[in-house]
Amino acid sequence: MTSSAQLPNDASPATRPTPRVLAFYLPQFHPIPENDVFWGTGHTEWTYVVQAKPRFPAHYQPRIPADLGFYDLRLPEVRQAQADLAKEYGIHGFCYYHYWFKGRRLLERPFDEVLESGRPDFPFCLCWANHSWNWRRGDKERQGRLIAQAYSEEDDREHIRWLLDVFQDERYIKVNGRPLFLIYRVFDMPDPLRTLTMWKEEAHKRGMAKPYICKADSHGNFGDPREYGCDAAAEFWPHHLETLITRAKGSEDFYRVNKIQEYRDVVAALLKRPAPPWRRFPCVLPDRDNTPRAEYGGEDATAHIFRGSTPELYERWLEGAIQKTLSNPPEEQLVFINAWNEWSEGSYLEPDVKYGRAYLEATRRALHAAGAEVPTGVATGNGRAKESIPDPSPNEKLYRNLLDKYALLQHQFMELLSAEEHSPLMQKTDQRIEELQRENRQLKRQHRKLEHSPRDVERLTRWMQQLDAGISALLKSQRWKLGNALGEASQRVLLKPRVPTPQDHLVKILGEFRAWLKYSNQDSGGEGERTRQSIK
Repeated sequence: MTSSAQLPNDASPATRPTPRVLAFYLPQFHPIPENDVFWGTGHTEWTYVVQAKPRFPAHYQPRIPADLGFYDLRLPEVRQAQADLAKEYGIHGFCYYHYWFKGRRLLERPFDEVLESGRPDFPFCLCWANHSWNWRRGDKERQGRLIAQAYSEEDDREHIRWLLDVFQDERYIKVNGRPLFLIYRVFDMPDPLRTLTMWKEEAHKRGMAKPYICKADSHGNFGDPREYGCDAAAEFWPHHLETLITRAKGSEDFYRVNKIQEYRDVVAALLKRPAPPWRRFPCVLPDRDNTPRAEYGGEDATAHIFRGSTPELYERWLEGAIQKTLSNPPEEQLVFINAWNEWSEGSYLEPDVKYGRAYLEATRRALHAAGAEVPTGVATGNGRAKESIPDPSPNEKLYRNLLDKYALLQHQFMELLSAEEHSPLMQKTDQRIEELQRENRQLKRQHRKLEHSPRDVERLTRWMQQLDAGISALLKSQRWKLGNALGEASQRVLLKPRVPTPQDHLVKILGEFRAWLKYSNQDSGGEGERTRQSIK
């Protein structure tokens, strides 16, 4: 059982410290021999990212990094830049994934260098990713296991002794003086209660505080962490969100192949999720789209995709998650973000070419809105502090909400557009346009060698009349009206002046053709009209 200090509603707002936002950190952005053997020389997380392709209209893939580029975590400059960026926007620390397989560690180099060098000077903790490394590539027959997780009492003792050395680093994140340590799949351990009890005894022998052990609620295991000997739990979305959120449905194949969920629904459901009778820290995702990883399993592999994520919706979720922790004791006001740099899962705070730093800015605003202290600026290389990002005014918040709604409308319009583009009518129209283009090219070739003849004029007139009819039908179609309405709405929201549209250009060109046709009829004394009727 927990002590009374672990139960809710025992903190005074007057003594409340700044809530601590911790971001999970993936170290697989450098090559290692094991990945070289199984995936090919030079394999890193970027290998997945750059090969991703869109699976449906308006699908945001591939995702390209901005400020930090395609970095290599073996470089200390990269690790420093990441920490500086996180600190600037209010992230308290990184939660590094830690891979331990019976005394063997993988992807260890970035963290080892952080530990040995003392740089960057940025708080951190560890999450033991204690799952076996399985692989699947191309088809179901080509799959296997890179390295299996195994447990023993001897290994448990060796593991905690290594961890106790790490816990002594002054940057290591603590809860009430106890080093914070997460376990990804505590329920996979043969006897977690025995192991964690032994770990605490080993800490006592060293004269150190026993670790504050947090069970990740992964793979649908949302049970009481105290049953495993843990002190608390942490949400680990997106695992088993299907128990709370229904999948988006549609007639297209991509709905059948992929698991698509609306980000707006995810936010609403998790903000309403009731608190359990034990300590559980919330977890927030900026986005989710594991298409890059799924494609390594074959073209028909299922991708898990959130649709409609925006910085504004993420900000709303994070602010609500922070508010949930404010009734905890000061040291237990923790919120996890999944993740800082899970690029192949589509879950990252690092800047990309589409949103820039928008999700980082939303993080800072959410902290401020929840009453937390946020950075006012950080020193740059020239010793001067950067200007802080101003907090949004009520009008700016209204503007962001409008943009949020516009983004949703855009997604819905793209779905309608996709459906119409694949309709028989549109396919027939595309085919006719190609035929007319071929005729036009033929006319141009003839006109290079011959003077214009009445027959040439007749053929050109016929072609223009057919084009006139086709374009007129397009301008009257539901598809074109939807596009125009959406474009005009966005211009009004963004307060942009009206500029000529493709429709304006088409109408102008057709107007000139109709004027020429009318003039030619009048000039020929009715002969042109007879010609036009015969063409029809």
